[in-house]
Amino acid sequence: MRRKANPLSIVAKSFRFFTLTFMALVIISPLVWIFLTSLKTKREMYNFPIIYLPESFNFENYIYIFQFGNFAHYTVNSFMLATIAPFFTVFFSLMASYALGKIKFKGSKYVLLFFVMTMLLPGTTGFAPMYILMSRLHMIDKLSTVIILSIGGGIPFCTLLLQGFLAGIPDSLEEAALMDGCGRLKSFIYIIIPMMVMGMFTVFIFQFIGAWNDVYTSILYINSDKNKTLAVAIYSLVGKYDINWGTVASGTVISLLPVIFLFSLMKDLFVEGITAGAVKG
Repeated sequence: MRRKANPLSIVAKSFRFFTLTFMALVIISPLVWIFLTSLKTKREMYNFPIIYLPESFNFENYIYIFQFGNFAHYTVNSFMLATIAPFFTVFFSLMASYALGKIKFKGSKYVLLFFVMTMLLPGTTGFAPMYILMSRLHMIDKLSTVIILSIGGGIPFCTLLLQGFLAGIPDSLEEAALMDGCGRLKSFIYIIIPMMVMGMFTVFIFQFIGAWNDVYTSILYINSDKNKTLAVAIYSLVGKYDINWGTVASGTVISLLPVIFLFSLMKDLFVEGITAGAVKG
């Protein structure tokens, strides 16, 4: 006998469907508008009434930023920042989470509490003293400075995130290895790291997106054109008296492509890693 559908269940499912559809449209619509703006001519952008769709696919804005804006070089700088900084952040955070989670020592809870407290402070509070420090160390206008600051800023959050994955590894595995004569270093390399791959990948993606989209740190410490990142280059397209929205939109589209490609390629692993970390934590 066929079971009759529950009217309340149908209403709940319909409400959920329309709510998620509306939220998706709200999120996607600015991206679509930016892409359409990048294909418009200056006349179409400032036309009234508003022209929503460009009359033709105009790629002059993309040609301009690569020929005269040196965006290829800026993209390489951003790629260096977004790969080197997350790599070392994952490396140091993994060791810190292991030390705080698996090695019992006096004051470990206070160290973890200190990490949490640093996350509660607004990032802008450290701009002035950090700039003075870097200036005295003669590290202004260097891409390596932005990389170092990105690593230091990401370690507390990444350490706490990796703690959730580390909590899911039974202590008995490492204890058995230690009883068989395996030292701390070997057990860390051959037991902990292979079981933390998903967590390390998740943290890397978080840091990659953060470093790739970083604007304030790069603007503060980078002055010369050769060390500019893609985010700073897009920001510099905004003039004092005039804004060429076509080039800004095309630069924004280019900056979004690596993140969209990376997330679409590995979204299943990313969601699985976040879920696993949340459940184990």
